[in-house]
Amino acid sequence: MKSSKMYSLIIAVLMAFVFFSFVQRRGSAQQAGEKTAAEKNESSIKDEFSDVEVTGWRIRDFKPYVKAIQELEKLNKEYSDNLLKLAIDEYSTGLDILEDMENEVIKLKAANKVKKNLNERFYWQEIDRKNQEQRQIAAKKYEAKMKSVTYLTRSIDYLDQIQHPEIRQEARFMNFQSRLFQVYVSTQYDLQNFMPCIPILERYITLSDKNAKDIWAYKYMASCYGYMEKVLAKYRHASEDEINLFKNKKNRCMLQAVELKYGLDSPHYKHMQEVVEQDEKKSERINDFK
Repeated sequence: MKSSKMYSLIIAVLMAFVFFSFVQRRGSAQQAGEKTAAEKNESSIKDEFSDVEVTGWRIRDFKPYVKAIQELEKLNKEYSDNLLKLAIDEYSTGLDILEDMENEVIKLKAANKVKKNLNERFYWQEIDRKNQEQRQIAAKKYEAKMKSVTYLTRSIDYLDQIQHPEIRQEARFMNFQSRLFQVYVSTQYDLQNFMPCIPILERYITLSDKNAKDIWAYKYMASCYGYMEKVLAKYRHASEDEINLFKNKKNRCMLQAVELKYGLDSPHYKHMQEVVEQDEKKSERINDFK
């Protein structure tokens, strides 16, 4: 009896010893792990401020006061990459707005087409309803395009700030810039904002040989130049030289568009030449009369 009690006591002591040993080891391992994590954090901080350790300059919080130094820092590739990402994000948002609007218009037209209008007894009621549907669609288009232009303008602004020469010469940059300019011009044109289209179109055709042969660029430019010609003709203080400048640009763009599509020897080009000659002669007769 005494021997069994003694045996149980020994077993209990051994189990307690094992338990405390396990706890002690676990605590030591946890401390070692925490120490390793702390060392890693300290190492990362040292990496972040490595330039401080190499030299005595504390440059992490340096912000240039001189504008020339600020402009120089914009040549960094990382800075330009970030600007390109921002430009793409703004472009994508603007494009999503336009695509959502187009899908909504398609659904609206389909719904109007199958809708039964049994309450219409007179023809004028049908005409009034169709006009109202057209106004509703036009309002949706206008609202979406106004929103989209805001994002597209921001995208162009970000793109113009990119100064790193390698990035500006990359195919992805040039292709994106061309696509951005196309969407911007076509959207602004639909809103009848013709003046902002002109500088972007003039830049667009100089980006590449492909753009220089883009028929749609010259069609848009001819219309925008024609608008400026008409506006200046109504403006009392505009000179004839200013009016003729846009007239000549308009005519050159019309000829260029026809040449690219049909060729110099086509009857289409000859007809356009006649239209341009008559336009310029008309302008000369008006000037002589004045």
